[in-house]
Amino acid sequence: MAAFLDHIGLNVSNLDASISFYCDHLGFTEKKRFKASDSQDNLLGISGVNAEISFLQNGHTSLELKEYSNPPNVNIHESSSIHDIGLAHLCFQVQNVDKWYSDLSDTIHFISPPQHVASGAKITNLHDPDGNVIELIERNS
Repeated sequence: MAAFLDHIGLNVSNLDASISFYCDHLGFTEKKRFKASDSQDNLLGISGVNAEISFLQNGHTSLELKEYSNPPNVNIHESSSIHDIGLAHLCFQVQNVDKWYSDLSDTIHFISPPQHVASGAKITNLHDPDGNVIELIERNS
């Protein structure tokens, strides 16, 4: 028996801003958008769930973005660090990471400029609108 990654889900504070970020800057397209159904209460073990959900696609990568209006939530990134336990970052493979950095650095907060790592790859990190760490990696062929 084997499992494969179907999608990655991110809770966001502003669905429209996050859709714009992932579509405009990372090449995703919105495939569907809908309100959470009553089944979310049972699935999540939380009463009174009210949320809007969007699924984005880029090749074989699918992102589920969810903005909750109820119950209220807290942005954990205000007190967390990339080394804390839990989902640390999302990584997207790109060609010419220097060009991505140059093209996006006027509109996006980068944590660091591109740099080579021991594996030979070149990496830069940035934040999405909610503070999630996004890694861009250029691998050697």
